[in-house]
Amino acid sequence: MGIGILYESKEWSSYALEKNVNDLGVPAKLIDMQDDVHEEELLSFDLIVNRVPASAVFRGHQKALDRMPGVIDLLKNNNIPMINTYEAHYYETSKSRSTLTLGANGFPVPKVFGVFSPSEITENSGIEYPCIIKPDCGGRTNCTFIFRNWQELAEGMKNAPNIKYIAEEYLTPEFGFLTRVEVIDGVCRLIHKKSVTDCGLAAYWLGSTFTAYHDISNEIKDTAIRAMDLLQIGSGSMDIIENKKGFFIIDINSISNASEDGIEIFQFDLMKETAAYIVDKYWKISA
Repeated sequence: MGIGILYESKEWSSYALEKNVNDLGVPAKLIDMQDDVHEEELLSFDLIVNRVPASAVFRGHQKALDRMPGVIDLLKNNNIPMINTYEAHYYETSKSRSTLTLGANGFPVPKVFGVFSPSEITENSGIEYPCIIKPDCGGRTNCTFIFRNWQELAEGMKNAPNIKYIAEEYLTPEFGFLTRVEVIDGVCRLIHKKSVTDCGLAAYWLGSTFTAYHDISNEIKDTAIRAMDLLQIGSGSMDIIENKKGFFIIDINSISNASEDGIEIFQFDLMKETAAYIVDKYWKISA
């Protein structure tokens, strides 16, 4: 029947992806994981594309995330492939899992102090300062904090949502930007800089600006490709901090989003190129 695209957020990227896949001659259908999902429909597709990110929880879409393990089991038991892989979803939904896996395999990552709920964090939790606290399952810089000492941490977590947080060393972006690398099918396709705002974080909603990054080192590009391969992410993104000590992978995602204005800024249509990757995989599966 073609390609089913699992999604939870009614934003431009998912609709653009569906259109681009259809334009390439393969029938594609969006499936809202917040609505009732029928097993018969899921099993009618030849290929499933997963676009349910960890950040769904901050849009009130926990239902979509909670459904994914059951959907994954259904697809695996019926030999229906998924982009990204089933394994990639588990890395997408746990920053500690992805960071510790990368670190154990020799990739440059921040030091992880642990995973805690707000009530579990104490002065003796082994956290060093400065630190960054962020949801273990989350994204888009939601509920992310930088603390310089225990007093700041204790005060800052008083009203934090009761979820699991990963505590890591805070690596200073000394050059004033974070590096975003988009990898598709083992190739770095789009690389840009996100400016760091006054709070020490980088995000569109915080006021970061985005500029193309043409002179990035081959070492960083090679590392990004190998990291994606290890986590079985065929199409996704990662954030990297560069400073005088080197470079460090601070976040990795198996689902990439884009905006219409990004096409004009970078002269690159991420959703169109992602669709081409998906369709190529579809034809190889169907052959």
